Amino acid sequence: METITLQQLQEMFAGARAETDFDIDGDIPWSYYFTSSASKGLESTAEALEELGFDTVDIAEMAEDEPRFILVVERLEKHTPESLFALNAELEALASKFEGVEYDGMDMVPLDGEGECNCEGNCEDCDCEKETEQKHECGCGSKHCHTENEPVENPELLVAMDRITKELSEETQHNLTLQLQRGLYLVPVFTGRIDIEPTDDEAVQVLVCTDENDAEYLPLFTDETALRGWTSEKVSAMILTAPEAWDFILSQPECFGGVVNPGTAGLPLNRDMVAILKKMIDAVEEAPKE
Repeated sequence: METITLQQLQEMFAGARAETDFDIDGDIPWSYYFTSSASKGLESTAEALEELGFDTVDIAEMAEDEPRFILVVERLEKHTPESLFALNAELEALASKFEGVEYDGMDMVPLDGEGECNCEGNCEDCDCEKETEQKHECGCGSKHCHTENEPVENPELLVAMDRITKELSEETQHNLTLQLQRGLYLVPVFTGRIDIEPTDDEAVQVLVCTDENDAEYLPLFTDETALRGWTSEKVSAMILTAPEAWDFILSQPECFGGVVNPGTAGLPLNRDMVAILKKMIDAVEEAPKE
């Protein structure tokens, strides 16, 4: 991995302060990534990191042509760009001690309830008392409500998806991860099944998309326009938050992952990626609250 410069970190912090609602300067869980062609080296790396106070989240195989594994560790920390720059240098040096292991950067996850929710929809304390109200908990930890007549839209996620195709950097990767976790998704189901709980596998008839090998993926649409542009079938849409979507995918053994907005410039998320996103949310929920 190309070394992350101090200037890049300063820009990342400045962008987070301007564009997000959580306190990047406070104590938040930070995730750190290490990659290798073999899992054994990552297991040794994880042991060394645990001695330094890091918690191992997962060691997973990445979906690539060549065998590649990723180690994800986390630690609750308070950082400045300068302190994070110094830590990155330490982690690069640590990774170099293990054959074939490379340090692959870091990411940040806001603590549950930090700041105000940026999700579409009204706040939890609104006066909405409509019977059609559906309560959801989003990936950033805040609750909001959604009604049948209120469109699902994810403008920040669409911007993040477009931006990463033009500029692949730590900042664009972090922002995409953050917006994926905050997403509210439409999943197509056959008409008449919308009132069935998504965990009821026998009742829900979910439409899936397949790749050239007929592997099944759960389609996740950011809005009604994207959904209607994908299928002409008469379907309704089940609304899933990010945690619900990750749980649903991982609960289906035959599902290879999810695709955000298939049929256009879709964003594929293989099962390993979904598992990492799920573990990030779990880590936030399990983090000690002050």
